Amino acid sequence: MDSWWAICASSSRMSTDLMRSQWCCAVVLLGLTAYRIHYTKRSNTGDVLTSRTHYYDPVIAELLVTSILTILGSMAIIGLIAGRMGGPKSFMGELLYLFIVWVMFLVGAAITTHKWLHLKWCRGSQKVCRILETIKAFSWICFGLLSFLMLFAIADYFWSRYRKGGSAYGGSTYPEARTASAAPATYTAPAPATQQPPATHTTETTYTEVRATNAPATATA
Repeated sequence: MDSWWAICASSSRMSTDLMRSQWCCAVVLLGLTAYRIHYTKRSNTGDVLTSRTHYYDPVIAELLVTSILTILGSMAIIGLIAGRMGGPKSFMGELLYLFIVWVMFLVGAAITTHKWLHLKWCRGSQKVCRILETIKAFSWICFGLLSFLMLFAIADYFWSRYRKGGSAYGGSTYPEARTASAAPATYTAPAPATQQPPATHTTETTYTEVRATNAPATATA
């Protein structure tokens, strides 16, 4: 488990390096596809692969647009990876962008490979074949880099949640580090002593005592 979190902790740096490589490959692919479109639009006599003139390949145009989106989006993604101040929304936006571009590269690379599958026979002598072979190669390279970037983005998301003290599902991580705060001691003042009223001494006078007091003294002979 610790090794897994160690891998996730280093995913931000690896994602940044991969995104820079992705940016460089997209720049190269942009130049190759732009050259291919420029070549086919100005072709007057055709070439070794086709006799068509003044045309363009839709899949090449799709790869050109995908390269432009990758170049522009890579700079924003590098900023998000470096800062990571956007919270969960930045992660969701990053994953959505990566998924869209990933699908576009997959479609472009698959169609290009299917359309120009066997070019070994002409790539040694014809520049047009070498250009198409290079476009195929960089299309798959960009697709592979995006696949790794999506994996690292998911790992970085889970690592960010773990670092903040919560799991990927919103709960606390295990083992939990809890700090028990002792409840402050409450002082209860003793109740004041109640003063008992002084005891009253009552003198009970009986009838016999009153009669003896009032009786005249008898003379003794």
